[in-house]
Amino acid sequence: MITTLADQFEVAAGLASGISRYAESLGIDADPIARACALDPACFDDINKRISLDRLCRYMEALALIAGDDLFGLKSIAGFEKGASGPFGYGLMNAPTVRDFLMFFGRNMGKISETRLCTLEIGARSAHFEWTFSPLILHRGQYVDLGTAQGFNILRMFLGDDINRVRLELERKKPINTSLHKQLLTQNVSFNAPVNAMIIPADCLERINPDADPRLFAMMSQQMDAIPLRRTDPDDPVAAIRFHVAENLASNTPTLASESERLGMSPRTLQRRLTDAGTSMQAIVDECRREMAARLLSETDLTLSSITYKLGFSAPAAFTRSAIRWYGMTPSQYRKENRKAP
Repeated sequence: MITTLADQFEVAAGLASGISRYAESLGIDADPIARACALDPACFDDINKRISLDRLCRYMEALALIAGDDLFGLKSIAGFEKGASGPFGYGLMNAPTVRDFLMFFGRNMGKISETRLCTLEIGARSAHFEWTFSPLILHRGQYVDLGTAQGFNILRMFLGDDINRVRLELERKKPINTSLHKQLLTQNVSFNAPVNAMIIPADCLERINPDADPRLFAMMSQQMDAIPLRRTDPDDPVAAIRFHVAENLASNTPTLASESERLGMSPRTLQRRLTDAGTSMQAIVDECRREMAARLLSETDLTLSSITYKLGFSAPAAFTRSAIRWYGMTPSQYRKENRKAP
């Protein structure tokens, strides 16, 4: 398996078990699809295993395509059993109040499924929970649906019909038919948002979970607190820089000066470390752009101008020159010869 930059993000393998189970209920032989996505179906039932989030998202997108159903991720919640995500799932199910549920969710979501953003703000009028994933995860729509449905399944135990007072904003593309999202999640749902967001009225925060086991919740909280958040090894500046550059090409492509400041070392020291590793800041940026360009051209329908922006180039001509240097052909030619189903 060729490791990509996106493979640095991981998710609990147990989440894949319900996806496969639902696919099989549709008559789809899911195991070969998983292997084609470089996933091992044998580990899906092991709650201690972790797999690539990007490859799981690809797996879900492939199954949705085979099923001919853009709502595959949302419907796959039917294939999940209690405890598929281990202490995280049991903790959510046994949170005493909505406030406890949200705080547990916000504190631990990044451990079960690595996120780029995961914030919770509780104000006088509402609680605002936001989350999103790395821009390296290109195909996340089905996964966003699944994860949101899992959370709302539990939240409905607290709120009942008041679940429709919760406002939900999803970054996934708006489906042709939104009725299932409104049925399984909330009537108050919108799409094409910049990040995923859940806004809960403040007067709902103290609502009690009738099925909660406070002692079990405390135990699950302790178990989750003992799990560290995974981060790129700070002792490996090359890996840390490559990771950071890939995530920030579109917003503000990092420089030697900015990275040395972020890593807490002088530009001269960082330059020496990169030279010792046989690379340079410019080479790392170029490598990241090349890998991301290949994925964006072959796996998405984004326009060439949009891809130019996402790669941090100042103009399409600069992107074209780099593509010819990387691939021996223009971006349009590369896309034509390497097009994959999204």
